[in-house]
Amino acid sequence: MTTNFGKVSSDYAKYRDRLPQVLFEQLKGHGIHLQGSTIIELGSGTGIFSRDLALQGGHVIGIEPSQSLIDEALKGDSENSEYTIDYIKGKAEEVILQQHYPIVIAVRAWHWFEREKVLQNIRKYLKHSGLLIIIHSIFLPNSSVAKKTFSVLHKNLVEMKPAGSLADAKERINGMPAQWFEEWREHSFELLHAWQHDYELSFTHEAWCGKIKSVSWMTNTDEATRARVTKELLEELKNCEKLLNVPHQYSVVILKKNA
Repeated sequence: MTTNFGKVSSDYAKYRDRLPQVLFEQLKGHGIHLQGSTIIELGSGTGIFSRDLALQGGHVIGIEPSQSLIDEALKGDSENSEYTIDYIKGKAEEVILQQHYPIVIAVRAWHWFEREKVLQNIRKYLKHSGLLIIIHSIFLPNSSVAKKTFSVLHKNLVEMKPAGSLADAKERINGMPAQWFEEWREHSFELLHAWQHDYELSFTHEAWCGKIKSVSWMTNTDEATRARVTKELLEELKNCEKLLNVPHQYSVVILKKNA
């Protein structure tokens, strides 16, 4: 079954959360200089992370196969005149670029790709010793908010298996399938750094329900199911604090292209 985030593009643009700014401090601490760099973001979606990269001083080119998501990205970009982000409609596995670039980033997207094809394509356009940065994030499952959410989803028969190829992972390293690390080695990408970071985000009840409507589990449900889940989840949350503090975690891998 495919996942079409274009079906929930407006919720995705409105409610998907940004990664915390400490991530950029950590990248700098590992010698990753975004300012002045041209950065390719694979699977750029509605431009959430592309905009943060641009605010760090990077010139960003977003690669995204869904025109609906690109349209939402352009709407978001129009609200800020500090930067210009270029978007190319295409798949990471086959997009054709015009030059070589120092940094390629994939955020919350690597598990959706045909990884063998993407790695082959990346090597065509990444400079020698260029960097491939993979970032994944989740909300942690043990909070009371997460448990209430899972209960409502389960009641409505929403399948909650891990997204994309994450579902096939038998073993994980740094929160990512162990198989990926072997694939990166096979394609001559050297692992430089890997880490995880726990953080907390605050959501209004509406914003949390909006985020849940935009996650992969919900993209293949019908509008009636999404509306019912939202109504029941709001009811479950009505006795909670107005602002929900939800624990999250991101995982980062930094790889260098070798000859």
